[in-house]
Amino acid sequence: MTDELRDKTALITGAGGGIGRATALILAYQGTRVASLDLDGTAARETAERIEANGGTSWASSLDVTDSSAVLATINEVEGVLGPIDCLVNIAGIYRLVDAENITDEDWRQMFSIHVDGTFYCCRAVLPGMIARGVGVIVNTASLHAIRGQAGAVHYSAAKGAIVGLTKGLAREKASSGIRVNAIAPGPIDTPLFRGAIPPGEADALIAKRTSIIPMGRLGRVDEVAGVIAFLLSDAASYMTGQIVTIDGGEVMN
Repeated sequence: MTDELRDKTALITGAGGGIGRATALILAYQGTRVASLDLDGTAARETAERIEANGGTSWASSLDVTDSSAVLATINEVEGVLGPIDCLVNIAGIYRLVDAENITDEDWRQMFSIHVDGTFYCCRAVLPGMIARGVGVIVNTASLHAIRGQAGAVHYSAAKGAIVGLTKGLAREKASSGIRVNAIAPGPIDTPLFRGAIPPGEADALIAKRTSIIPMGRLGRVDEVAGVIAFLLSDAASYMTGQIVTIDGGEVMN
């Protein structure tokens, strides 16, 4: 798989930490040129610096994925520096626990704007180049919550469900153009995003309760998710498109 991703260019949103940073690092290790993008530009540059310190090639910038003009401009800039984008990985997102009756209009719109609009804007921006070259791979980030639902996170579950539909529709539409589109659906992964949504002082109890229903009995690691993403981007997954791949320690067995 290492040689299959060598000398390709991958653009990763949400690359400033967690799953995004882990994915950037594993792809760079395999010889991929990586554009590390994040709303937090400093965090994105830290990811790029780690890649470069290990001898890899990276470029970093701040990006608000909800700004379609900024998305297009940034992707044009990336291609000018690193070359045509072969792989797009949409990871940028937020996670908040709020009971349904307390979700405000702003909460709802923000959740969909970042996850659904942001994912679509990035896909739309890279598609013309991929179609022209007759090849490309996209990996979106859904969630286990899109499959099983999650109390206290209805807006998040709904937004991630929309990404499932986006992924399957785009995969079916663009397969004849040589473009594969899949999504990951992680369960609980030990990230700053996951822990940041837990009320202060409740982490140990909540994690113990959450992991008690997972057959493997623990939270997932970011490198375990990044490895699946790297596989989906590689030629080893060349006959996979429109798939939603759960990474959940066996919590949901399809």
